[in-house]
Amino acid sequence: MERSKLKLTVIFLLTVLDLFLLGSVLMQCHQSRDYARTTQTQILVYLERNGIEVQQETIPWESGLSAQREDLADQILPDSEWPAQGLPDNCEVQPAREPATLLMDFVRGLSELGQTCETIHGIQEGYWYSGEEDRAVLTPMWEIETDQGTFLLDCAQGLLTRAT
Repeated sequence: MERSKLKLTVIFLLTVLDLFLLGSVLMQCHQSRDYARTTQTQILVYLERNGIEVQQETIPWESGLSAQREDLADQILPDSEWPAQGLPDNCEVQPAREPATLLMDFVRGLSELGQTCETIHGIQEGYWYSGEEDRAVLTPMWEIETDQGTFLLDCAQGLLTRAT
């Protein structure tokens, strides 16, 4: 086979492979979006079955929290103490669970606290600072405003407490 025909054959095969891979990636993206929409719908039904009403746009499906050191001070929840000297160099930022899991944790936490609520009015994301000597931890939290008061949900461990 001539060299130029061999080159064209290889180029053609690589083009077909690229198109196949592009199609696979696009299909995975589409399936991923469908899965996310289905999950959101199912969690809203779950909340409704547990007697909790919430608007879909109230829930932070995509986290707005940043792990960039320069942005952290602006994302501390109002009731959390912030060190006067700033964050220690070895500050740990805990990862958050998925929103659907957090909403299930919220329902479970209400039950464990012996509380109920009928409506979630708002969810504010932020970090809760806790530090001891040279160790500091920033925990992602949801401050959930309901018709029965405000609750804090630890987004790393799924623990619910009543805000003071």
